[in-house]
Amino acid sequence: MKIRSTVILSTAAALIGGAGLLTPIADAAPATSIDVLPRMIDGAAAGYALSYSTTDEHGRPAIARGQVYLPSGTPPPGGWPVVSWAKGTVGIGDSCAMTTALDDGSAEDPLAVELSKPLLTQLLRSGTAVVSTDYIGLGTADAHHYLNSVSEANAVTDIVGAAADELPELSRTWVAAGHSQGGAAALATGARANIYGSASDFRGVMSFAPSSNLEAVVPLLSPTTPRIAPLDNITATLIYVLHGLRDSRPDVDVNSYLSELGRDYLAQAEDSCISELREKGIGVAPQQLLARSLSDPVMASALREYLSVPTIGYTRPVVIEQGLADTVVPPALTTALAAELVARGTRDVTYLPVPGATHYDVIAATVDDALPRILGMLH
Repeated sequence: MKIRSTVILSTAAALIGGAGLLTPIADAAPATSIDVLPRMIDGAAAGYALSYSTTDEHGRPAIARGQVYLPSGTPPPGGWPVVSWAKGTVGIGDSCAMTTALDDGSAEDPLAVELSKPLLTQLLRSGTAVVSTDYIGLGTADAHHYLNSVSEANAVTDIVGAAADELPELSRTWVAAGHSQGGAAALATGARANIYGSASDFRGVMSFAPSSNLEAVVPLLSPTTPRIAPLDNITATLIYVLHGLRDSRPDVDVNSYLSELGRDYLAQAEDSCISELREKGIGVAPQQLLARSLSDPVMASALREYLSVPTIGYTRPVVIEQGLADTVVPPALTTALAAELVARGTRDVTYLPVPGATHYDVIAATVDDALPRILGMLH
């Protein structure tokens, strides 16, 4: 139940950077609304649910929702520094969004939110505010374009300015951080910091187990691909990606690539949050979803444009932490990403493989390292 009446403000048209170009947007999406959160994470003295304007990967106006958490005490001159936290995968349906869980009084937060709490709680206790987007299409009218790096980065960026506009105790000095889906979004945010968003003091990226290089793996799939056990781990990911791509790129006939089983899974994708979808998909290989190869040039090109994490454009520090026991985001793909960042000229990249850490405990396992790194960027 909402505790405070909603405040609606008008906003100007936005600018987006698609393919490195700034394009003016007409008919910008409506303004910001903010409400007090019914419950908060540990370490927060105040919390707000925020609805705000952003743009999708095509430069179209969109609305995203998210949360804002403030530390206790008196803000420093200029306001609390901010971490814009990009969540890991929760799903693609409205019921999966954190804001929805807060609104309906769910007893449990999504797993991705629980995994982030060891770090977010420590950030708040250290005097750092946290904003966290639900991304476009989770709890809003639009479809969620899962793992589209541009739309997700835009949402991670725009929540910082929207929150600061509403809450004067927030500064515009910030770091992008995230895990898994959010790890990729945080990286894309860093690459786009000089071409997208309102004026701010962006300081760097902290990325945990970022989804990356899927555009190199997914086009290898076809109905005749031999079954390899590790590939079964990407069945749920493929369902969400193809669901998002179908909405993002109607010029690509995604349905023509799907088997009857694949069409059934995509039709139900919004009804299953990630834990449920992974359970439903046990024993289903990703190639069983397909009627034809994803290596077709039209599809392969669309996947590359939709999924690619940028490897150029970074002007601030980038830190990547990757568990070596991760079976969801293969360490080899993250290692390849880090190597490409260095090879393509990113000067300040720190890649930290973490022996024994899995996808689900890498944040908790590295919080003693990550926390001072983030605070060092901010201060």
